[in-house]
Amino acid sequence: MKKTSSILLAAAILVSLPHNLFAWGKKGHGIVAEIAFTMLDSNTKTAVYKYLGATTIEQASTWMDEVRSDHRYDYMKTWHYVNVEKGSEYIPNKDANVINALNNAIDELGHKDKLPDSVIKTDLMVIFHLVGDMHQPLHVGYGTDKGGNDIRANYLTHPSNLHKIWDTEIIESEAITTDQCLALYKDLSKKEIAKLKDVNIEVWMQEPRALLPNVYDFNTQENNIDQAYIDKNKKIIEQQLLIAGIRLSAVLEKVFKS
Repeated sequence: MKKTSSILLAAAILVSLPHNLFAWGKKGHGIVAEIAFTMLDSNTKTAVYKYLGATTIEQASTWMDEVRSDHRYDYMKTWHYVNVEKGSEYIPNKDANVINALNNAIDELGHKDKLPDSVIKTDLMVIFHLVGDMHQPLHVGYGTDKGGNDIRANYLTHPSNLHKIWDTEIIESEAITTDQCLALYKDLSKKEIAKLKDVNIEVWMQEPRALLPNVYDFNTQENNIDQAYIDKNKKIIEQQLLIAGIRLSAVLEKVFKS
């Protein structure tokens, strides 16, 4: 009976978690971190490695997902996303969302000389993760469908949901790699790269949000995600991972520019 109660309790906890908590999955977040590190100057890399210690950049990028079952970090649950309903604009506020969490971590590291190393490390891991999160369109989407989690869809032959499809399934089934994403870098002009690296979190969130019509563009009556949808959106996902990596490098360089 005790074992059954524990299982039921665990299930209840999982159900109670915010539905749009995760983005990109482990592989996607790792790609963002790897892209960022191909672009960092050596001084910034050294500083980041110093504060991360034994934690790899891939581990840093998924830390916020790894601690989701640790109740000491319950206050971070809503940091992974921001909900803005369809047809509405984001109004700056003090909510515990991805925009404010990122801005707070960046601002705090602006005074890193007064912070213990453990706080610097945590802020870095928050930045690694949330820069990735906010470039997944459904993490700046609609609360009414819980960031696409309530949109049931069949991914090729198996049942899934729209959020999971964008988090992991397209990335994994299409075997998207860091090199494939980096290959798109050559198509960007110096002016475009400079604009991408201008650190402005509220402006950044508008770009993946503008992609939401593409995300929802499938036959909702049959709820089938077919290969044509996958082919159309694979490049969008690769572009978003690349942009997230470019911007992660920009934030890290801003933090350690001194």
